[in-house]
Amino acid sequence: MIPATHSENIHIDNISFPSQMNQMAIWKISSTKDFSVPMQLSYLTSGMDWRAYYAAILSTDEKTMQLNGYVRVNNHCGETYDTAKIFLVMGSVNMLQSIDKLAQNSSPYGQPEQSDKNLHQRRMKKNRASLAAMPMMDTLSLESSVGASPNDIRVDSVSEYAVFEIEQEEQLQNGWGKQLIFLQDQSIPITNVYRFHPEKYGNQVVRLVQFYNKLQSKKGSKKSVDSFPLPGGLIRMYRDIYKKQHFSYEGQTRMDDMPVGKDVEIVLGPQHQVNVEKKRMKIRTDQYQFDADGNISDWDEFFQDRIELNNTRPVSVFIEIICSFDSADFALVQKESWLTFERINQYSVKFSATLSKHSSQGFTYDVTIHRKSPSVVMGTRSRY
Repeated sequence: MIPATHSENIHIDNISFPSQMNQMAIWKISSTKDFSVPMQLSYLTSGMDWRAYYAAILSTDEKTMQLNGYVRVNNHCGETYDTAKIFLVMGSVNMLQSIDKLAQNSSPYGQPEQSDKNLHQRRMKKNRASLAAMPMMDTLSLESSVGASPNDIRVDSVSEYAVFEIEQEEQLQNGWGKQLIFLQDQSIPITNVYRFHPEKYGNQVVRLVQFYNKLQSKKGSKKSVDSFPLPGGLIRMYRDIYKKQHFSYEGQTRMDDMPVGKDVEIVLGPQHQVNVEKKRMKIRTDQYQFDADGNISDWDEFFQDRIELNNTRPVSVFIEIICSFDSADFALVQKESWLTFERINQYSVKFSATLSKHSSQGFTYDVTIHRKSPSVVMGTRSRY
């Protein structure tokens, strides 16, 4: 509890909890003057939660998306708030004790017939509850405030948390939820990627939508969509197929929190309009070397793979093919000019290509892996 005005003349001496009472607290307040002062009381409550979810509409050419973001605030705390100022905390808040369990405790100092040991334990629980309440960061905090203009959001960073302030008074009835719009028709450049990665996704092509949550300066008192972190939640994607009057469902997934200045990758899951087929065409071993005992110590393993790409979509697509090998000592040769490849780590390479609509293409690559016998790798010598 703090005074709303004249804080220099008001002092909170202490707070006490009457015995055998669970829902009562007594504050001792000192004042240097005789006047009426409004007091602000902050407390933790359970039964409130919030979640974010999104609806995105891809443009016809799939180069941009129109993002709309919503927040649903649920109130099951047992009390109705008629004029509430809403703050949403993005991040995992760790409490020493859960609020609902604290509310179920019996009277603070126990029953008169209880022993001194139980009395001490209950006082320790009360102290731990006070420590848990000190940060004053529950999933949702509410306080009375004068209403601000609609659709205005202010974002502040607190350590590893992001606090979203909805600058508009809202009514939160007990047992009901409230839907709020915090993003509306935000146009974002995107990249559609169709990725074939057998070691991660199996023998299927997975569609991803990528965009960059860039850092942008404020414009007046408001921030645009790409100037603050976006809370994680379910996102459903649609595609505009005719003048924003007809839409096709593209998929949905659940996103993690999206910090500012980071690339965001939305995995929409497997799809069957872009196909990739990989075949082993050749394999052989040669270049054998022998140790002093006549055992094979080194050799080269050669194989050739053929990859066929097929796009049945009415738009061109960008495809990534990631191939991994069981050794870091390999060399790859690929002579096709319509695609590129790069080594992304010591075991994998990535092929990238753009495939026109309703088209098919294929390419071949050769891989040579230098092998060593187990005796050489382990640093020991053995006879066969």
